[in-house]
Amino acid sequence: MSNENSKLQTLQLEEKISKLTLENESLKNQLFKVEYLYNFFNKYAINSETNKKGEITYVSQPFIDISGYTEKELIGSNHSIVRHPDMSNEVFKEMWETITAKKVWRGEIKNQKKDGGFYWVDSIIFPILNQKDEIEGFKSIRFDITDSKRVDDIFEDILDVDDSIEF
Repeated sequence: MSNENSKLQTLQLEEKISKLTLENESLKNQLFKVEYLYNFFNKYAINSETNKKGEITYVSQPFIDISGYTEKELIGSNHSIVRHPDMSNEVFKEMWETITAKKVWRGEIKNQKKDGGFYWVDSIIFPILNQKDEIEGFKSIRFDITDSKRVDDIFEDILDVDDSIEF
């Protein structure tokens, strides 16, 4: 009996090992896909991450490119480093209240480049939560909308000059 019991336990153990090996491979494949998408996304989107205090902990290359700051200058800074003086305090107050309430905030923000120029972004900002549903930081995903804002400004200028134009 003892020998049969031992064989049965060995078979059960081998089955568990086989099952865990398959699950492990599946998890490795899923992790690879997530990392691939994350890296692809960060290559093309203007993105950043901050800690709970709002200090930048990660920036994508497109963020570095559009802002004109180096990664070293951005990491550890607050996003106010790119804040344009035209932006109202109320916008940032609403944004901060929204994301600290564990909700997603979306809006258009005018930012200032290191060289003094500016750029507009359509921003999506949300909290990064841990397994206990606590905020660990924040993620910002932004898309450059500077050109469309410039076109809007041109149309406004045209309409201001001649109100008789009809479309």
